[in-house]
Amino acid sequence: MVSKAHKHPDFSALSQQIDPAWIAHALAVTGKASVRRRRLPAEQAVWLVIALAMYRHQSIPEVVAHLDLVLPDEVNPEIAKSALTQARQRLGEEPLAQLFGLSALVWDERHQQGRSWRGLARYAIDGSTLRTSDTPENRQHFGAQAYASGVAASYPQLRLLTLTSLATHLVREAVFGEYAKNEMRYARDLLQAI
Repeated sequence: MVSKAHKHPDFSALSQQIDPAWIAHALAVTGKASVRRRRLPAEQAVWLVIALAMYRHQSIPEVVAHLDLVLPDEVNPEIAKSALTQARQRLGEEPLAQLFGLSALVWDERHQQGRSWRGLARYAIDGSTLRTSDTPENRQHFGAQAYASGVAASYPQLRLLTLTSLATHLVREAVFGEYAKNEMRYARDLLQAI
């Protein structure tokens, strides 16, 4: 049996599309910037979360090693996997939501140039449902589909709506929340972004 050489992904694409100043801004606005010196500061934790989403077939330590995210430490050169998890938990979701909003705005405005229709940008709102982890918290927060027989779905679901540019197919804004809430109510929130 011939084994294929393990091909590592090209991580350089990350830094070409995301301005590090955007990350600094998102961390500052949400109060999540690292104050004390850590082996994996908040800025690096943001890069880690983005890389994990893009390269989900790679292990977390492999992504960290190839991106060279951990600050050097001559005494303890290795970083524990638990430290990576703790860094992601400390970061939370707010800085990533801020970064998404800023990057979506900049990318959309950049790519809309020359693609308007009678001077107007064109967008579509599209809805979907997604399964989420089956935990009591998710069931309480998101809910699940109830069938005519009165039986609830075997997993919690969330409702997702996106505001997408028709010219570029870039997502400008996204909202998600409880399954039972009507899509039209979520759509009103998206209209504010236009």
